[in-house]
Amino acid sequence: MNNRDFQETYKMAVEILTPVNIACNEVLKANEYLYDAKTSTVYFLNQMMWHKFIYTHNLFDEYERYIKSSSEKSLYEWLQSFGYKINDIKLAIKSKAFAHVNVLKSKKTLNEIMLQSKLIDGTPFIPGSSIKGVIRTAILYDLSNKNREIKKRYWNEIKSLRSSMKSAQIKKYLINDINKDINKKATNLEVALLHKLNLVNKENKPIKQFNAVCSVMRGISVGDSEHINQAVPMEVLQKIDLGLNKDVDVGKELPVFRECILPKAKFNFQLKIDKTMTKEIGINSIDDLLRVLQNYFDFVNDIFKSAFGKRCEHLFDEINGGNIYLGSNTGFLTKTLVMALADRKEEAVDFIRDLLDMNFNQKDAKHNGIKDTKISPRTLKATKYKGNTILMGVAKIYKDE
Repeated sequence: MNNRDFQETYKMAVEILTPVNIACNEVLKANEYLYDAKTSTVYFLNQMMWHKFIYTHNLFDEYERYIKSSSEKSLYEWLQSFGYKINDIKLAIKSKAFAHVNVLKSKKTLNEIMLQSKLIDGTPFIPGSSIKGVIRTAILYDLSNKNREIKKRYWNEIKSLRSSMKSAQIKKYLINDINKDINKKATNLEVALLHKLNLVNKENKPIKQFNAVCSVMRGISVGDSEHINQAVPMEVLQKIDLGLNKDVDVGKELPVFRECILPKAKFNFQLKIDKTMTKEIGINSIDDLLRVLQNYFDFVNDIFKSAFGKRCEHLFDEINGGNIYLGSNTGFLTKTLVMALADRKEEAVDFIRDLLDMNFNQKDAKHNGIKDTKISPRTLKATKYKGNTILMGVAKIYKDE
């Protein structure tokens, strides 16, 4: 029997249930795209063709003055002031997207727009690394529950930093050191739970466990996604925070915009499990992996539901069938294990509150006039889509038969 007998490759699918943004490194400033406020349409520019248009029509000097100025005029208004319309620059338009905007109609720009990751041909995709990151967090949650001694030891170490965090709110120079200490402890936890492979080097000497090659995560390979149709439905959506003491259907609309993949989009990808490695953490099939994902997803949602109560039930009804939170604007709790590690939820809430107060310079751990003991951070991350408030970043991963 060879290693191939222990390796299985699965054809998988990820279906988008609520808007998802997998951010790339590109963020467009307000003067780097065209926004037609009347039609709520964003036009993304091919920069080479756009600059060719500027040069060809002798607009370079005017354009340079506009870029350097503090004018409140949008780039689209600037273009119109010279008598040009969208059809006049159609060769410079790379793509367009409708924008769900909940701001005053007098606003002519959307501020910065965080773009979705795309292939070289402009097709949106979901990187395999993003999916694997979600899998890694879910596995760590599962293993921490199975290894109570490791879980307890790590939690005692991390909660011992609370007094230092409070001091750092006054002594700002301590903040970086404390964050580095927290990250180091998180790395130590990962080593303890995931670095189960006993390997030797070329000299037949044991490789130290902190080396990444000893991680069982090497036994899970996730390929980049491929959309099953030619066109991926996309829109530009606004960030909305739903507070504990606000109407869930209203929320706080923030001037942050993301290019998002819309619900019902489906992507295919390949996932390979090498059981010679993953057997060390109890994963021997895709069903084992999907179970771990579902358990962590349910755990996070149970935390949210217990804090926000009945008034947010309809938001969670809409994500029944999901098993992962994916991408940006999904919230601190979907990407951290602090809540899962604490002996009591109240301890975790206190720790997270102090951590956020330290990093974001909040002198008083209050939000909207209340000091909450149920949850921290004190918001659900959402957006408006088709006129309704909806949570961000929910998807479902499953085996595509």
